[in-house]
This record gives sequence, C-alpha cells and structure tokens, in this order.
Amino acid sequence: MSDLDAQLKQRQKSTLLPMLIGALLALLLALTVVVYLFVVKGHTIKVSPEPAAQQAQFKVTSGMGWLSDNVLYRLASDVSVQVSSPTYYDHAQQITATTASVVEVELKPKPGTLAAKVSVPFAEHTLWVVDGQLMGKGAAISEPLEQGQYQLSIENPYYQRWQKRIELERAQTLTLEPLLKPIKGALNVASVPSGADVYVNDQLQGQTPFSLSVSGGVYQLTVQKQGYRDSTEELEVTEQYPSVERNYQLEAQQATLAFTLQPSGGSLFVNGQLVSETELSVDANTMHSVRYVKPGFYSFNSKVILPPQAHKVYPITLKPEQGKVTITSNVQAQVYIDEQPVAATPLTTTLPALAHDVKVAKPGYRAVHKKLTPSAEHPTTMHVELLTEFDARRREGRPLFVSTLGIDMKRFSMDAFTMGSPQNEIGRKRNEFPVKVDFSRTVWVSAHEISEAQFSAFANDVAPSSLPVSNISWLRALQYCNWLSEQEALTPYYRIANNQLLGINPQARGYRLLTEAEWEWLAKKAKRARATKYVWGDSERIPRDAGNFADSSLKGQQPFYFANYQDGFANKAPVGSFRADKAGLYDLAGNVSEWVFDSSSYVTPDLSKVHIDYTGPRSTGNPIAKGGNYLSGRMQSLRGAVKIISDGPSATIGFRIARYER
Repeated sequence: MSDLDAQLKQRQKSTLLPMLIGALLALLLALTVVVYLFVVKGHTIKVSPEPAAQQAQFKVTSGMGWLSDNVLYRLASDVSVQVSSPTYYDHAQQITATTASVVEVELKPKPGTLAAKVSVPFAEHTLWVVDGQLMGKGAAISEPLEQGQYQLSIENPYYQRWQKRIELERAQTLTLEPLLKPIKGALNVASVPSGADVYVNDQLQGQTPFSLSVSGGVYQLTVQKQGYRDSTEELEVTEQYPSVERNYQLEAQQATLAFTLQPSGGSLFVNGQLVSETELSVDANTMHSVRYVKPGFYSFNSKVILPPQAHKVYPITLKPEQGKVTITSNVQAQVYIDEQPVAATPLTTTLPALAHDVKVAKPGYRAVHKKLTPSAEHPTTMHVELLTEFDARRREGRPLFVSTLGIDMKRFSMDAFTMGSPQNEIGRKRNEFPVKVDFSRTVWVSAHEISEAQFSAFANDVAPSSLPVSNISWLRALQYCNWLSEQEALTPYYRIANNQLLGINPQARGYRLLTEAEWEWLAKKAKRARATKYVWGDSERIPRDAGNFADSSLKGQQPFYFANYQDGFANKAPVGSFRADKAGLYDLAGNVSEWVFDSSSYVTPDLSKVHIDYTGPRSTGNPIAKGGNYLSGRMQSLRGAVKIISDGPSATIGFRIARYER
C-alpha cells in the first residue's frame, strides 16, 4: 500500500472516532430527555411558618430521587423526605405517585423550658403554679412550655407568695432562682400550772406565759415543770396560721397502783371511776380514793398517796354480807329461791346479800317471780299478792273467753227468799217445797240461753246458729261448762270422769249451771220488791212480747196453746228475740226450758232452817229443768216454781251458764 493510501486510511480512522462519540452523546441526550419527560417527577416542598421556611433544610431519607433546593425529583418510586429547621421539630414527608406537585409542610415549634429552683429551708413544700395551674411540687421544676407569656406563682406555706410575669421563646430554657421571703409569726404559750420552762428546738426561751416572734417554719416545742410530765409538740407557723396559741394542761408525774382482789369479779373504782385493769398509772403526790364492791359482800373503801415512780400493790379482801328476809303472801304458798324450794309462806330466813330470784307459787294461782337483794343494814320484807290465772288475765285487761263467743254475763248479788210455791198456788206440784234459801257469793249469769253457735265451739256435731242449743244431755251441759272454765284458767266446778259426774268443787269459780234456787230467784225475785209467781209478775195474762210460748199458731197441733197470744215463732226463736225481763235476762220465761244442777226428789227437805247456797237434796233422781218453752201452752207451766223432770236430751230443753265471782 502506498503512503497515500495509508494516510487516507489513517485520516478516515481519526474522523470516524469523533463521529461515533458525538452520535453516542446525542443518543444519551435523547435518552435523558425521554427519562426527564416520561420517568422523572418533580415536587415543590413549601414550608411554613415563615421563620421555619427561612432556614429549612431537606434530605431524602429513602426512595429514588434527588433534591434541588426545595424541589424533589422523584423517579417511579415513593420517596421520604426529612424537612428540618432550627427551633422546630423535624418533619418526615412521604411523597408518592398520588402526591400533588406542591407539598405543604407545617413545622411544629419546639417548646421552651422553665427551669427554676428555690434554695430555702422547707423547699420541698414549694408549689409551682403557672397561669393558675399546678405544675409541680418540690424545690425545683423543669417543665416544657409553649412559646408565649405566663404568670408564674411560687407558693410555700412558710414563705410569702412570689409572683412574676415570664416569657419563653422557641426552644429557650428560662432559668430562675427566686429568693422567697419568710413570713413573720409568733408562738404564744401558756400552761396550767404556769411557770413551766419553754424550749423551742431544744433551746430554752423562757417560762409560761410566753411569747416569741418567729419566721414561718416547723418548730419543736417542749414545756417542762418539776413534778409534771413533759409536753412536747411539733408546731407550724404558716402563711395561713402565722400566730400559734397553746395552753397546756400539764399532767402530774405518775406512779403505779396494783391490786389483788378477793373474791374476784367485783367492781373496782378509783377516784369514783370504774376501772377494768388491776394495775394502773395514777398521778403521784395526789390522794386517790379506792373502792371495791361485789354483791353479797361488804364493800372496801380506802385512800392512798404515792410518790413519783412508785409501784404499790394493794391487797383487798371482802367479807361476806348476809341479810334477814321475810316473805309473805295473801294465801299460803310455796317459796322458791334461786329455783330451789325453801318453805311455805310466811317465811323468815337469812340470805347472802346477792340478787336472788324468788318465786311464790300455789296450784290454781299464777306464780309470782320477783328479785330480792338482802342487806345487812336492814331487814328485807316482800309481800306477794297471788292471783288466780283468771284474775290475772282480767287484771291484764284480756277479754273473757266467753266474751269472744258472744256470751254476755250479768252480775247478781242475791238475797234471801223462799223458793218453791205456797200451798194455795194454782197448779202447784207436791215437789215444789217452800225452802228458805240465802246466798253467800255474788254470781255472774249469762244474759241469754247458750246458742247453737256458742255450743258448736265445743262440739262440732252442732250446727252453728243463733237458736238456743237443745237436744243435749244434762251431763253434756256440765262438760261444756268445764270446757269454758279450762279456756279461762278457772278451776272446773264439776269433777267428771268417764262420762260420769263424781262431785263438785263448791269453792271453785268455774262455769256451771244455775242451781234451782238461783234460777227461781232470777225468775221471781230479781229487781223486785217481793217474789212473784211469773217472770213478768203475778198477772195471769201473758204480757205482749214476754217470750216464745205455744201460741195460736199451734192450734190443731197440740191440745194446749194460748189462743190469744202471738209470738211469731212456731218453734225455737233466736236467742234474745224478745225483750229482756226486769233483771235484764232474755228468754227466762220461754223459748227453751233450762237445765239446772238440782236433781228431782219427793223427799221433804228441812223447811225450818235457811239453806245457804242451796243445791237441792242429794238424790239419784233425774235432772231438773226450769222455765217454760215454745210448747208450753198452759199458765201453770210458766210458773217460776215449776220443775221439769227429764231423763235425757229434749228438743225443748237448753241451758244458760253461771259462775261465782269469788
């Protein structure tokens, strides 16, 4: 190859290289433009507030992008940018594909710090108050506060209040060490007795009465006097209470007084006060009274004075005390003392001077329980009034059982008269003996005949109604009376066993039937100046509304009836349907005849003497009923002296009840 050819080739090579480099640079430029136009995104970060924007700094902390001043160029990924400025908190801003091209960032200012302390005694009690809000307590405070102005108040109970207006900038530390001024106060001390030494914080300051000017604070105060206990107290002089007043009641020095007590279990008094301890502290050089008492023993009394710090053991032994006791009662009864039988009243004995339980009891009477404490100084007398259970209940105001059944009882004091009938009385029977009788006891009598309702409380085979009970035997009427007595704690009048009458208890106050003598007195003599033939008097004409008899309604049903009398009832009438007689009793003349206690006899009794509480001759005859009834149709059957003799229950026979008052 010629040199020319070589030179041409060399020139071609030198021209080709720059062309290749230029083409490559053009390609890179085109690629950059494409990336900028289609891949790179720009975001302008706008910072507020203005002071923060002036010194703002930006830093990419993650993601693909770069910053130019406050403009972020982000490739196709999320980018985190840290925005910072002096005196402001850093802010992390996340920028994504959806973030706007202008990003607003507001930086938060850093707070200032209040750093303050006080260097005074009792600084730990200091309160730090900012704008009326308690910020802390103690000798120092370090609290963040936002930029601005504040009212600072420092309060301590022993110092005057300190106040100041302060101002803090962003991130500023304000250091304060104010000087608190102590308050002025006084200690005023007195004592009883006076003249005691006064120590303040262990330094003798004077004697009571005493006054000392002091600053606010806590002081140890001690008051001392010979022969008395020290009084020590911690006092505070504060802004709220600058003046402290004290008046000490000094206590005497002490000694120890101990006791041994025989017997134990009594009551020990020292200076009149009951004490439970057998060893106690007492004032020295002072006289003390000692008293020990126990029921049943003579009391012990003494006085004692002890020197300071002395210890004295005081032995006390009581001597037994007894007293004379007399117990009486209105009726002779058994005496029980502390549940043990002793003797019958009247009783005189000697007992320990203790409280004793005394019971006085007698069958048929309510027992009386009482407390009795004998004394050696004087005899003790106890009188007991025993009452039967019936009388005790009455005294308590409890109603009679018969009253609960509706039975009305009337009281009668009967006087002497002659029962039976005189020889010339029309219709007289030979067993109507003219017996002289008298009565020793007041009697209570039921105003009405016993009704079926009242009897049914005792016997469930009787239908309750207001009609008078009938068709019951004489013995069953006696059993009903005894049942009433038992309900009222009265001694039964009749002694009945195995459905047989064995006898009576004549002194008993239990319920019973009237005797024939009592019945006749009520029918013929009660509320009258003299005895009469009939319940209404001696008239042979039945008064209107006098009772339930065989009236004209029974014409054709029985041979005898009162043609000119109408009572409105062909059979039994409810009890009390007719007016009461002169004695206030109902149906004594009619309705049903009434069982009495006496038995029939044709043996002439002793007519020469007056019979007291007469119950008729003792015989084995049939029971007697008295008075007319709803089938009585002749005047002679209505006479008070008539005896109706029956051998068993009858539809025309009922009864009324009675009992002695005493």
